[in-house]
Amino acid sequence: MRARTLSRYDLVECMELLPDWLALDAGLRQALPALWERLVESPAMVTGVNEDMALPAGRRIQSWGVTLILQPQWVERIQLETAPQPYLSRRLYAALAEGSLQPMSDREIGLANAGAGLTMMVLHHSIRPNSFGESYLGAVLNSANEAFRGHHGGYNLKAIYFETSAALAPGVAAAGFPPARYADDAPPLEHLPEPLRPVLFCMRREDALQQLPGTSARHVFEYQPPLFRFSASQRRLLWLSLFDDSDDYLMQALDVSVHGLKKLWRGIYERIEDVSPEFFGDTSASDDGKRGPEKRRQVLGYVRQRPEELRPWHEA
Repeated sequence: MRARTLSRYDLVECMELLPDWLALDAGLRQALPALWERLVESPAMVTGVNEDMALPAGRRIQSWGVTLILQPQWVERIQLETAPQPYLSRRLYAALAEGSLQPMSDREIGLANAGAGLTMMVLHHSIRPNSFGESYLGAVLNSANEAFRGHHGGYNLKAIYFETSAALAPGVAAAGFPPARYADDAPPLEHLPEPLRPVLFCMRREDALQQLPGTSARHVFEYQPPLFRFSASQRRLLWLSLFDDSDDYLMQALDVSVHGLKKLWRGIYERIEDVSPEFFGDTSASDDGKRGPEKRRQVLGYVRQRPEELRPWHEA
């Protein structure tokens, strides 16, 4: 099982995994493919898949997770911290589709990341039904936890809210998320079967930091400011390289030429040497044509350990 970031080539397969508990009407469901074409590269959408490379193409994606970084005004608008209503994810999808909710830009995320912190909302985590048994489901969930840590780590988080179905709630609880309550005046949901009944979880910074490390929910609240503060294009290159650092893949994903890709890597190396001249050791004075692959390995090893370098950061 392999965890990786979402690409637009996954969208057809992922649309099959939209969960029924979202209770999307026909119009909204029909609008989502085109919406996701616009959202797939948005920095406000934290999204990844888990795939089984042993299965045929078109059936490899076994789970899909989607998290939205929310503007403070939308946190207030949906009363997320005070009196949330059920079907938050559906409401946010509808607002994105109609345009009343615009995803945060790289700069907006960076300002909040360098300031008071970010609020995230997991819209859904979908698992493909299969008949492979409990051990296979365990492998999917293990890979999903790995993906969650990789995609959500490195941000300055205030809180992560997680809406899912009652059927999937045990897995969310096992990942360390405490249950949260909908508003007291929310419509009753007990009559719905578990696969169709939405439930809410929430981990807040103050609660996470009182716990010992161990769970995925606790893990992603570990944070320190970035040292190198790469540009958006440099961060995107580094992020994609964590999943496949071959030049052919990166040129296609970034829509750049061989020269453009080399220029991006060179800019990363120069930025690192400006801030930390000793970072590359003896390789710093060497020819990039010979030492470039070694530098790349060092940089990717570093950002795997320090994911905050991959996240937007803008000081006011």
